[in-house]
Amino acid sequence: MMLMEGRGNSLSRALGLEHVVEPYYLLHDAGAEVVVVSALGGHPPLPDVRKRSARAIAVLERFRDDHRARDALSDTLKFTQICPGDFDGGICIGALEGQTAADDTTAAQNLIAALLAAGKPVAVVPGDLLSTPQGPLEGLLIIGDQVRSPTRAAKALLAVLDPSAR
Repeated sequence: MMLMEGRGNSLSRALGLEHVVEPYYLLHDAGAEVVVVSALGGHPPLPDVRKRSARAIAVLERFRDDHRARDALSDTLKFTQICPGDFDGGICIGALEGQTAADDTTAAQNLIAALLAAGKPVAVVPGDLLSTPQGPLEGLLIIGDQVRSPTRAAKALLAVLDPSAR
């Protein structure tokens, strides 16, 4: 499973580290091998949110004590380093516009389109970052535009990939 991080619009500015970490743990705890990808590689630039729920605090405390998860999120690959055939699906959290360079946006959109063309599920939060994919072999596209959407998208991906997990 691939977890992609982008940045840009007002929803992604409202997203904090917990909105990436919680889906990471949902996927990881379900047994998925998670590879984190960002536009520039390295540590993704994730905004901080001042007010956090008890749930977010618990997720962030787990993250603080988990060196493997911290390493995974601080050593991301670039979009161009990914071969879509190596993954069962992907989740993109954050916008791929605004502060992200046009080449990075194109690389990310091409990666998402390649996953969908291969019939693989992809979740995109927020949903407005990708134009409608074309072709007869489209995978499932899951979109969300709310702050809780990253976690819900990860759960939806897991349900699609492993129907017995419902």
